[in-house]
Amino acid sequence: MSKEWGPDDIFDVLASGTAREILLLSSSAAMSAQQLAEECGASKPTVYRRINKLHEYDLLEQKVVIDERGNHYNTYRTNMDRICFEISDNEFVVTIRFDEDLIDRFVSAWTGLKGTENGVD
Repeated sequence: MSKEWGPDDIFDVLASGTAREILLLSSSAAMSAQQLAEECGASKPTVYRRINKLHEYDLLEQKVVIDERGNHYNTYRTNMDRICFEISDNEFVVTIRFDEDLIDRFVSAWTGLKGTENGVD
């Protein structure tokens, strides 16, 4: 994780309707800040503030793209697929399940198999 956070931090980040919309829009395809601003109907400065906060808490991943003219720009994609809020022992508990790419899933599966072979569960 890029930053230590607790339930209050996640509640603050998700309190913004624009931040929630960015997460939804970028869950199916990576999008530029310009595209997100147009889709959200928000100004680019507002979108960039939300992008920065989402990225700070690892809820959004950023990639540099080079177009056919050689221009560089960033695209953003949601980096998680589930957030669960629970109340346990009189406090909020937040669990975030992050997306794993195919390589991460393979490594996790392989490590699990390797541990089972050695008698480790």
